[in-house]
Amino acid sequence: MPASRSVDLLAVLTLAACTATPAGDDSGDAGTAAESTGATTRPSDATSDEPGETGEPTTSDPTADPTDDPAAVTYHAHVRPILARTCEHCHVSGGIAPLALDSYADAKIFSALIASQTAARIMPPYPADNSGACNSFRDARWLSDEDIATLAAWHDGGALEGDPATPPPSVPPLPTLTGDVRTVAMPVSYTPDANMPDDYRCFVVDNPATGTGDSFITGFDVHPGDPRIVHHVVVFAPDSDDAVAQAEAKDAADDGPGYECFGTAQVSAEIAAAWAPGGGAQRFPDDTGVKIKTGGKLVLQVHYNTLAAPGAPDLTAVDLEIATSGITAAEFVPLADTGLNLPPGQSSAPTSMTTTLANYGYSGLYTVHGVFPHMHLLGRTLSLTASHDGSDICLIDVPRWDFHWQFLYFYDAPGVISSDTPLTLDCDFDTTTRDTQTQWGEGTGDEMCVAGLWVSKQN
Repeated sequence: MPASRSVDLLAVLTLAACTATPAGDDSGDAGTAAESTGATTRPSDATSDEPGETGEPTTSDPTADPTDDPAAVTYHAHVRPILARTCEHCHVSGGIAPLALDSYADAKIFSALIASQTAARIMPPYPADNSGACNSFRDARWLSDEDIATLAAWHDGGALEGDPATPPPSVPPLPTLTGDVRTVAMPVSYTPDANMPDDYRCFVVDNPATGTGDSFITGFDVHPGDPRIVHHVVVFAPDSDDAVAQAEAKDAADDGPGYECFGTAQVSAEIAAAWAPGGGAQRFPDDTGVKIKTGGKLVLQVHYNTLAAPGAPDLTAVDLEIATSGITAAEFVPLADTGLNLPPGQSSAPTSMTTTLANYGYSGLYTVHGVFPHMHLLGRTLSLTASHDGSDICLIDVPRWDFHWQFLYFYDAPGVISSDTPLTLDCDFDTTTRDTQTQWGEGTGDEMCVAGLWVSKQN
């Protein structure tokens, strides 16, 4: 496959004047190599056989004085600022994360885990590549290579505390909504099934848009009732009255509040919001929004992880930013490989499909603002490329798919494609746990290979 380029270069398909280069963090080729091999970027004299390398608590000489070595990496001077910036929206007491990192005593115990998880880019959770090799994305949870090397050096050096009198770093505030903000909430509290580590539940709620004319959801902010168990939330906008009726029928037929809904809302609906812990409020980019039917219904999907607090009830609410003017209607075009037929017992079961927006009923030029990749539990990798003049232009690369961390990825630099641009979607699956074929479907045992492009029509 030809070398990939960033999505802002998609403008060459239609805009000859495009000269922008991808904006990214300060990682370079070394970071890409470290990510692809799982290697840790460390000082040249670091070794990989330090105590605690496999996750056991780190021990160090309590009498050692780190100030004796001005080059020593310490928690208060070097590590805590990184953790505060990228981890402490989740890794605090009472948060969704299973361990807190906002004190030296807590963080020291897990120094090996911090080093290994960040080196493999498992944490902070961000499955897509944000290095710039295939785009960079707005509000990315992405550590620089320097950050990763610092965390590794701290562990290798004995997880030193440093000066506890060092002023604590500030935790950056999360984004907030502005303008007309209205709230939707679960109608009643729901206690997830403790026998299901992952309980997916959908609730039919009233659409908060009122009045006449078009309304748009332009942003959202989720308020989990119990942040220990709310793992992600998706708001779906049903695309017809029939879809609403189907959702209400599912609700009525299922015991207890809401209805079971692994993966999707189980009815024809568009994604209007997708949230995971630690992200704060999110606004759709470039004055775009999801058009919603005034006075209709929405479906609120909540994914509960019950391991942290089995038997805990939840009452989650979502703030929606609503606008009625000055908004460009955008939508997710779900590029989907519905012909999946995965053989069992394979550590790598790749699939590929090539399509165009024209195949989904679109014509003309479209601005591509972002992408929403989606697979199920067997998914391992996903990539989407656009073809132009014999080259592949990378739209997104997901080298570490994780079903439990699904994000909307909005580009730092949106691009433009035409409806006849060939788009190739590649997915890879691990079917070693299956003894029969796995096909496309919405059930837990089924699979999907989807890339939803967030697009708006060019005038």
